[in-house]
Amino acid sequence: MSAAGAGEAARRRGGASGGGPVEAATRLLAERTGMQVTQGLTERLAACLARAARAAGRSPDAYAASLAVDPAAFERLLDCVTVQESGFFRYPDQFAALAHQVLPTLEGPVVVWSAGCANGQEPYSLAMELAASGRPDWRVLATDISAAAVARTRAGRYTTAEVAGIPPVHHRWLHPAGDLWEVDPTLRALVRVEQANLTGGFPAGPGRCQVVFCRNVLIYLSRAVAESFLTRLAGWLAPGGLVFLGYSETMLPPASGLHADVVGGVHVLRVVDKGEGRSGSRPPAHARSSPQPATAADMAAAGDLALAHGDPAAAVAAFRKAVFLDPDRPVTWFRLGMALGILQDRRGARRAYAAALVALERCDQGTLEADLDGWGPDDLAGVLRAKLAQDQRGGGA
Repeated sequence: MSAAGAGEAARRRGGASGGGPVEAATRLLAERTGMQVTQGLTERLAACLARAARAAGRSPDAYAASLAVDPAAFERLLDCVTVQESGFFRYPDQFAALAHQVLPTLEGPVVVWSAGCANGQEPYSLAMELAASGRPDWRVLATDISAAAVARTRAGRYTTAEVAGIPPVHHRWLHPAGDLWEVDPTLRALVRVEQANLTGGFPAGPGRCQVVFCRNVLIYLSRAVAESFLTRLAGWLAPGGLVFLGYSETMLPPASGLHADVVGGVHVLRVVDKGEGRSGSRPPAHARSSPQPATAADMAAAGDLALAHGDPAAAVAAFRKAVFLDPDRPVTWFRLGMALGILQDRRGARRAYAAALVALERCDQGTLEADLDGWGPDDLAGVLRAKLAQDQRGGGA
């Protein structure tokens, strides 16, 4: 049986709704990290638990019970279940806004935090942009909850496919290292990398950091934890500090001390100045251009956010738009099926799962690997077939 098939079996024996190992792990993740395991992540968590329990020679229930007292096992589970999807200069318009609208206005020393740095492409993209600005006084802080992600960031080594998004002007920072490309040690020295949880402390003293990139991270936290983080962030950032979020995360309600703004055509959150109302002043005229249209990835992220906030109908709408924009994304079809299942639309869910299997045969493998983030195509195919078989047995979507 594949890992995903074992995960499906483990979920049926005791999933998030049945009080079994998945529910125990879900509670522990929420208590320690603030992570909210949505329907879309339940299958991944079940597969991770089943695989780890099998490797340890224990039952899933016994293994899940040990997580609370075994830090190494909990760390391995965290590395497995967290999504390390990233890319160099992802959302280029945000980096353009940083370079042309934000950096010229900042007084040094400039400190930028990549909160949830994944495998390091984001903080090194920020470092390349800061180096290109000609400023002598800057530093990038990079943190992630995953030890594996932190290790990859510190190593600074990437495949040819992973560095494809780097503009030619920044290629001077890459050096061949066997079959990989290594980020120049001089640049890496200006990026401080640490393992950290967003529910904990901040990586620098209050008032020192002017810009935070925290993109597609808050969608995995509960609403209360995300709002608490943003409120604390407002009190920690320098006056007028900016927060760049993932496009779907602009749907989050404003936090105390932050208001929505538009800089260089992209949406940001800005620290409210003293004496300024919560709604804030209008952004300057040069900043009020229209943001870039949403992509399939943006709409898929919006669907994840809607699921995390308990709105499956909004999730279905977002996922439908995502697969309309790019029908060859099997993971998005799978998420659409999950959301339709929550709404008890068995027929729609079955069609989505079937479409996911078709998309698996025709999708771009590089994109699929990024979407699966550690899973294999066979794992996803196993889950999809199990879902379709379950529906044929009358077990629902």
